[in-house]
Amino acid sequence: MSLFFKAHGSPSIGLFLIRLIVGTYMLTLGILQASNVESYISKVKEIQFLGENLAFIAGFITPFLLIIFGTLFIMGFFTPATSLVLGLISFVKIIGNGIFPGYGLPFNKDIIFLVCFITTFFAGAGLFSFDALLDKKKKKTTEPKEVNVKAEIISDTKSEDAEKKPSV
Repeated sequence: MSLFFKAHGSPSIGLFLIRLIVGTYMLTLGILQASNVESYISKVKEIQFLGENLAFIAGFITPFLLIIFGTLFIMGFFTPATSLVLGLISFVKIIGNGIFPGYGLPFNKDIIFLVCFITTFFAGAGLFSFDALLDKKKKKTTEPKEVNVKAEIISDTKSEDAEKKPSV
């Protein structure tokens, strides 16, 4: 019964699944958009959210950003920075398409992706990531050695107490 009311589990598996599924979607979306860049640029221009030149630049760069950062997100490499970039892309897509896009979906699916990116931005990548491997290596090399200062302090107080007591 404790399986249903488990509040003490490790969030690493959930973070890994978020990274795997959402990162794969972003990677696939970037590959599809990069395979036909001209059509994607025309779609960005149709939204009329950006000016003509800025829409061309955004339409050309966005697919490659999705490929690069989607891959980094899946691997769990630089997860806070990666989540920030992908979250900004999702936020711009939400603003451009609206919350209720009106083409068969009850709301914009990019809202769900934005929430996933915010989650991984604050929670990190979890244990199944390159960030965790790099963090373990960093902790091993920078751990300070313990110094036994306690024994010296105790011995100093005993000698002071001995000096204060009169000898008989």
